Amino acid sequence: MTPDEAKKIIEKFHQAIKDLRPNAIVQSSKELPCTSARIKYAHFVYVEHFIKDGFYIEAKTKETKEEMLKSFEKKYQALMESYGIIDSLFSEDPEPINAKYEEYLEGLKNGIITDFRLPNPFGECEPVNEFHNFIGECWFLEHHTNLFSDNPLGAFIYDAVRNKAMKEKDIKTLIEIVNTGLTRTVDYPNKTNSNKFI
Repeated sequence: MTPDEAKKIIEKFHQAIKDLRPNAIVQSSKELPCTSARIKYAHFVYVEHFIKDGFYIEAKTKETKEEMLKSFEKKYQALMESYGIIDSLFSEDPEPINAKYEEYLEGLKNGIITDFRLPNPFGECEPVNEFHNFIGECWFLEHHTNLFSDNPLGAFIYDAVRNKAMKEKDIKTLIEIVNTGLTRTVDYPNKTNSNKFI
């Protein structure tokens, strides 16, 4: 797979993402442009190429080192989130998950918290961390310096807030999480911007 092919696969993956709320939260893996394994592989090919070659091209467009680092941090964060949502937002069997989601929403409307784990809009922590480590390794092999000083924050902060709210039975926070406009993090056609679902 070439870097250009990898980029096209990632773009098609992003275009396949639909915001199904308020009636559903995950969609069928059959709606993916190819297998989830190929999409994951495309992420690895693309980011490794970018670190080896794209870094120097983009660096020339930035005026200061801070601008350059900010630009790369934004790009890598987006790629980590993109990788992390592959298995989070798509399922071989979405119906049972979506039925549980509907039960969860009904419960929240009535002040009841049911046992349902919402997909993390920043990607589930384990795959995000896996891709984070791969990016760091590629960077180190190419530049012999550390790229990251900490973990990718988005996925972990969201996870911590969600877990704390569940533990404390904090209905208000859980409703805010359901309603957040961040439920889908990549831009794609027909993305809904509504911040209120329940």
